[in-house]
Amino acid sequence: MAEEGFVRADVYEKLTGHAQYADDIYFPHMLYAVTVHAPHAHARILSIDVEQAKRMPGVAGVYTAADIPGENQQPADKPMLADQVICSAGDGVAVVAAETLEQARAAAKKVRVEYQVLPAIFDPDLALQPDSVPLHGDSNLACEHIVSKGDMEKGFAQADVILEREYQTQRIQHAAIEADVAVVVPEHGGITVYVPCKFPYNIKNNLARTCGLPQSRVRVIQPAIGGSFGGKDIDIIVVATRAAMVALATNRPCKMTWTREECMMEGTKRHPFRLRYKIGAKRDGKITAMQILGTADAGAYRSRSLATIWRAAVEATGPYEIENVHTHIRAAFTNHVYSDAVRGFGSPQVDFASESLMDELAQVLGMDPLAIRRKNMLREGSIAATGQKLTQVSLPECLDRLEREFPLGEPEITPEGKYRARGIACLHRGESYGAASRDPDVAGTDITVRPDGSVNIYTSISEVGQGTHAVMAHICAQLLGIPDERVTISPVDTAYVPDSGATAGSRGTISGGNAVRLAVLRLRERIAGAVSAQTGDPAEEIIFADGCLYRKDGTKLMTFDEAIALCHAHGVRTDACGQWVAPQTSWDFAKGQGNTYYAFSYGAAGAEVEIDPVSGQIDVTRLICLHDIGKIYNYPEACGQITGGIAMALGYTLMEEVEMKDGQVKSRNFDTYLLPTAMDAQQIQALPLAVKEAENPLGVHGVGEASTALVAPAVANAVARATGIRMRSLPLNLEKVRAALARKGENTDA
Repeated sequence: MAEEGFVRADVYEKLTGHAQYADDIYFPHMLYAVTVHAPHAHARILSIDVEQAKRMPGVAGVYTAADIPGENQQPADKPMLADQVICSAGDGVAVVAAETLEQARAAAKKVRVEYQVLPAIFDPDLALQPDSVPLHGDSNLACEHIVSKGDMEKGFAQADVILEREYQTQRIQHAAIEADVAVVVPEHGGITVYVPCKFPYNIKNNLARTCGLPQSRVRVIQPAIGGSFGGKDIDIIVVATRAAMVALATNRPCKMTWTREECMMEGTKRHPFRLRYKIGAKRDGKITAMQILGTADAGAYRSRSLATIWRAAVEATGPYEIENVHTHIRAAFTNHVYSDAVRGFGSPQVDFASESLMDELAQVLGMDPLAIRRKNMLREGSIAATGQKLTQVSLPECLDRLEREFPLGEPEITPEGKYRARGIACLHRGESYGAASRDPDVAGTDITVRPDGSVNIYTSISEVGQGTHAVMAHICAQLLGIPDERVTISPVDTAYVPDSGATAGSRGTISGGNAVRLAVLRLRERIAGAVSAQTGDPAEEIIFADGCLYRKDGTKLMTFDEAIALCHAHGVRTDACGQWVAPQTSWDFAKGQGNTYYAFSYGAAGAEVEIDPVSGQIDVTRLICLHDIGKIYNYPEACGQITGGIAMALGYTLMEEVEMKDGQVKSRNFDTYLLPTAMDAQQIQALPLAVKEAENPLGVHGVGEASTALVAPAVANAVARATGIRMRSLPLNLEKVRAALARKGENTDA
């Protein structure tokens, strides 16, 4: 365990304001582009009149879907610009480019679009009815996934108690401080694109498609990134395509930066879920059956719904071994703003429901919340709902540690008259892409040692604030036996870095780090081979440590720098590539069974709350989240990752919601879309645990997304224990709590 941690190379520039973000980039003769957005949730475009806009001062061009040089839209996915039909308010219908941003905005107001307003649908359950008008294809079913195990009829027949409950989660925004932005420069018969993104090669390949260019003519360069949280992907493709369309048409650089209002209005959101649970259990708490029927609002376009809904279906039963399971979750197209991956990727929604349900079952059975979890929890060798046999299961140890650190105690009234109580939650979460992914789970890394002994790592794993680049550099330095400061992560540029996949699914350190390890091992073979040829020592016995190379008996052979000089003198290459290929997974879509993820991570959380009975205000007075992350390479950074996930989850739990009315986003900026501040996250305790090393060569688990999934159910369970009121819909804002408290004497369900 690296208790002391190590310094991240990107910190100084960010703290001093010297880091260059995409919106800081300027090129001579650069144009500024803005989007004309549709005001209707569902409408047919009858005509677009751009003539008046073209005559405005400084305007270089006005462009519509007809001007997109490549493919505008894939089936059921968002068009770069709407062609004939608007499916969501905020869809782009035209792009205006001008010499200044102010001129572009003024001209955009002069674009005249005539619409025929069409009937819209906003309820996902109604959208799935047979008589509902489809937005795409033959129905509004965006996707559906089933998990099936055992005999449901038998399982419920064995139960002494059966509960049926419904839970709802809300739509939220990624809310990165940096808005979506792209700068596109036409050059060398193609384009160079400067964008903040989490998957550079996905941006590159999609822009090649939308711009009608070979992939070899699209270069993506990544400046500093001002936050991602699951975003900076689909929306970046849209923004970059619109800027590229202008750049290619005018042969001039072009920048498009969304305003915060545009991010809120047109940008992707977290899927809202409605989940209906039916659970059967014996009087001793053993679960005999669980049925889950869920509906998610995909919004107007498919985006990442396929993968998000599949993960939700896989994890919907929670971290419990249940013999009889049937889960069926569907995502529906509606005329709402479209949904996408947000930090957690389907886990926070089902974890809120399943962990709330466990406390409800415990209450009905008169059991302790911790005891009922221990009764049913996954253990080493357990068979998951998907039929997968699980290994390296550390949930028992996580719950043991939680009990020691955070005893539940009994609810009480504070001297100020507030309700106080504690609640808990736990999870298991699949790592990386999973078996249903369309993207290959592969990461490439190149490493070069320069003649002076300094090292460059080339990777397209994105540094979105999580510290993965520092860990990758540290792994490289450890294996080469040199100080961390001699290793530099080169800027992400698809002209020379390999495809490392997405910085998503908490896979950055797992995939990127293991690719670094493979590259360094190959590099060491070359260096050791050159030294062996010089000294006669067996290459496989040469040890790299403390800036030197040693014999097995500890005798120093030469310094690392001398070994590199030797390689160069004899024509031995001092570079190598590593390609990490994730272990095989599989999924039978028809049977709803398979080996879903090559590894799972485990964790537990406890929340203490105080509720003001007058205002309904919930104060989270203590929050502890512990996660087994296997081998810990940078303890302070792991704490920071967990703490950041907790802070984001507090917003999801207590205040954040993208409110919609008739398909319109009501919350257009951070003055009405409430986010947690440092004052809301004062009593956070992050505990990274090293219980069981993961089954990959580095022994690491991811934690970036798991850390967001436990807070909501832990807080909701604490609120229920404190007040006797079960809140089954998020967020738990003071308006909902106050209304529920007012009804407490009549009905204890909210």
